[in-house]
Amino acid sequence: MSFIYLISSDTIGHQEPELGRKLMAAFVRNLAKADQKPSHILFVENGVKLLLPEFSALNALRALEDDFGVKLLACVTCLDYFDIREKIEAGRESNMAEIISVMHASEKVINL
Repeated sequence: MSFIYLISSDTIGHQEPELGRKLMAAFVRNLAKADQKPSHILFVENGVKLLLPEFSALNALRALEDDFGVKLLACVTCLDYFDIREKIEAGRESNMAEIISVMHASEKVINL
């Protein structure tokens, strides 16, 4: 079964931001070790910040991309909104048309 993740935040949960960032980093690290991998991870809104060098699990994202072929797509509108387009160190820019196309082609979209 093909599946993708849509990540719209740099945290998991909304109650405790510091805890949420730790949970997101743990999620990404464990995803890199998991038997099943998504075909894509789509980053929108604050989720694009996970592609910045300060994200503690950036190496795990790079491993997903380089070692397992997971495509990491970042919303260019979001990158521009936060003025970080040139700062991301994993993945590539994408637009909403491509993001929609990837979601439509997938059997399952998991929203984080």
